[in-house]
Amino acid sequence: MAIDTEDHSVLSNIALGIARVASEYGCEGRALLVDAGIDPEAAQEPDSRISVTAHQRLWRLAIDRTNDPCLAIKVGQSLPPGAIHGLGLGWLASDSLKSALERLVRFQRLVSTNADIHLNETDDAYELIGQLKQTPKHFEPASADALLALILRLCRLALGESMTPREVLLAHDPHACLEDYEAYFRCGVRTNASRYALVFDKELLEQALPGNNPLLARTNDDAVRDYLTRYELADFASQVRRLLVESLTESGSDQAAIARELNVSVRQLQRELQERGLTFKGLVEEVRRELAISYLTEKQKSIGEITYLLGYTEPANFGRSFKKWTGQTPGAFRASA
Repeated sequence: MAIDTEDHSVLSNIALGIARVASEYGCEGRALLVDAGIDPEAAQEPDSRISVTAHQRLWRLAIDRTNDPCLAIKVGQSLPPGAIHGLGLGWLASDSLKSALERLVRFQRLVSTNADIHLNETDDAYELIGQLKQTPKHFEPASADALLALILRLCRLALGESMTPREVLLAHDPHACLEDYEAYFRCGVRTNASRYALVFDKELLEQALPGNNPLLARTNDDAVRDYLTRYELADFASQVRRLLVESLTESGSDQAAIARELNVSVRQLQRELQERGLTFKGLVEEVRRELAISYLTEKQKSIGEITYLLGYTEPANFGRSFKKWTGQTPGAFRASA
């Protein structure tokens, strides 16, 4: 189990955009989604999301099958504003590009829950900085490049095709794609930087947009808030799982500790899980089982270490639980893995 990023998600519309661009190269878009572990029908649902793990896998497959290492720019500039729901439409109705980028920062979880985006102000510029909360095991830089390309496309749709950033920073070296990147961004592209960023002149971002419409912008903000509220409700169990992964060795299955992290009472924690057909004890068992199978399959940790990591006090206790889950002892499972 990819514990590091499996609980983070990305809008499925982005996956559909990748598949659509890949199909222009002669690839079968549906097969691409399926091979990446994404259900094509489910991805079409308006509010659907995919895991960061599947998103990264899709990027690797798409680049490999199109044989185009510069695919990120084509995907980024092909995504329509509606691909990011009300955020894209609210962007176009913003009173300035600064307020549009502030919307992106405020609602970044809509696009990806693994994104850490913020806007820095200097004397004469604004720097939109993007980083990852957790780096996937096999990170594909094209996913970050495409987001930068999409942001610039939205800026150009709002203000005009002639607008350009002052500089683009990439936390990797795109090698053969550098000329294509410079042609699209129309500015210097600094590679192997410490972060991903778009740097804009302050005057450019603060000027009024021709299509600004405060009422329409607020309406779309409300739509995004409604979406995130629905998502957060569905995501509650994932948050509990993530906290359990982080705290098993510290507090075992301490409900009070998990509840404090989520800023809810123990009773509310139990009620929220019950509404989703879950129990705290069941989630503890689920997380322990998945981690145990992952650790034993990797064969890098001793059974004693795994016992500690899963919050058990004795290997015998872990052994009994594992046999209940799988019908095998940890040692027998590891030998057959």
